[in-house]
Amino acid sequence: MRYLSGAVLIVGTVAVLPAAEPPPAALAPTPVTWTQPKAVLGEILKEFPSTSGVELAVAPGVLKTPFAPAFQQTPFWQALQTAADRTGTRLLLSNRGQKVELVPRGAAQVVAATNGAFRVAAQQVVGRTLLEEGVTTHELTLLVHWEPRLRVYRIDTTPRVRQIEDAAGAKLSVASGGTQVVPLGATSEMKLRISGLTRDSQRIRTLAADFHVTAAEQLLIFTFRAPAGSLPPPQTQAKVTATLQRVEKRDNWWEIEIAVHYPDNQPVFESFQGEWWLRDNRLVVTSPEGKAFVIRDFEVAAPDNPYPLRVIHRFREDGAKGLGNPTAEGWSITYETPSPLVEWRVPFELQNIPLP
Repeated sequence: MRYLSGAVLIVGTVAVLPAAEPPPAALAPTPVTWTQPKAVLGEILKEFPSTSGVELAVAPGVLKTPFAPAFQQTPFWQALQTAADRTGTRLLLSNRGQKVELVPRGAAQVVAATNGAFRVAAQQVVGRTLLEEGVTTHELTLLVHWEPRLRVYRIDTTPRVRQIEDAAGAKLSVASGGTQVVPLGATSEMKLRISGLTRDSQRIRTLAADFHVTAAEQLLIFTFRAPAGSLPPPQTQAKVTATLQRVEKRDNWWEIEIAVHYPDNQPVFESFQGEWWLRDNRLVVTSPEGKAFVIRDFEVAAPDNPYPLRVIHRFREDGAKGLGNPTAEGWSITYETPSPLVEWRVPFELQNIPLP
């Protein structure tokens, strides 16, 4: 699915939320710096840091559009949104938010807000009249996306609204509820059911809200070499310690046990959420020839509270595939796991959302 940012909306403005509530250091945005006095759009985008995890592209028709930015440690999404606004383009997301292309804006205008490593864009407003009840409601769909370098494991499906009013200043109401989901990429959809809008409302003048995320800054990679008869010492990165506790062969099966210790006070997942976080924990054994084997058979004692995390991986030795003794000379064992988790409420403010 391709996510079309702002394609349905005809009137709108971009709101960049002041950094009144700075994000935790672990979720800080990737900074962009550019001080050249003259440039074109295709040239400037080459200077955006690839460390954000976003693949950037520019439509052929706007590659040569003049643009003279002055970015000095500007947050990634804010800088990219500024580039789009000043060149008459818009952000077109694809590949689950991991690719962004600047394309001609045409008649569409963006209603969006940026905050740190996150961006929120209004997608559409659908009105519905329940004739038998004499009630009219509107459903607003938002698309939240973030720098793909972040690993988001929980995010709200409905933001918490602090203020919402129409063009005349009339206070609106929103339905409560919502849950949390695990995003499959770097985007997630949110919905709001709004009551109180009338034909005279014209637009939603202000929507100030926030949503909750549980995320990790990056994936940590620990590589061990386990010669027969001894085990390597533990390794520590970003306050996370990984220990290769056991490499043992039983019949034709190998068992590799890893223990991962995180800092205290890490978020705890509900029992049905444990697999969300565990999806980014994996073990790889690599042969002396450089052939990597992902070991998918594993057992976790307590996936709903994995601190410390103890995982036992199992695989059958297979000479035909080249999968052999992981303790032999030249072999390595690599374990990937998220950096310490951070929980944060991300505030945002959207202005002048048009109504159907």
